[in-house]
Amino acid sequence: MGLTNQGIAGEQKLKQYLMERNIRFFQPDGIGLDEENYILYEVKNLTEPFRPPPFYGHGLFKYQIEARLGFQKKTGIRVKFIVFNEKDNLIHSAWLDELEKGEHFDTNKGIRIYPIENFVMEKLAKGWSPYRTVASR
Repeated sequence: MGLTNQGIAGEQKLKQYLMERNIRFFQPDGIGLDEENYILYEVKNLTEPFRPPPFYGHGLFKYQIEARLGFQKKTGIRVKFIVFNEKDNLIHSAWLDELEKGEHFDTNKGIRIYPIENFVMEKLAKGWSPYRTVASR
């Protein structure tokens, strides 16, 4: 079993361990330290945004939003939602609490969509590769 598979197996065991003890949990995509503040990151990698109706946008399952904003409320650590759009080579980012204050749409599959205009957009840096590791930098 390789290191990646061992790590996945360990995460599955942790999930089972916590569930057996009725401990609520979620797995953040990342936690970073920006200057002096920690930030929890929720990341999606998509080829295109949600399409109208009602608007172009990006979204998360409502249970993900509730868990992450509950974490923010208890810890004060804000949540940044980042979407990598491979088709346009763009990054869309926004604070999840700010998105929640604005317009949104709930799909029948339980996904809350936020208007694309509510995200900050920037181009991926030239030479950026999803396969580049910290060790190769």
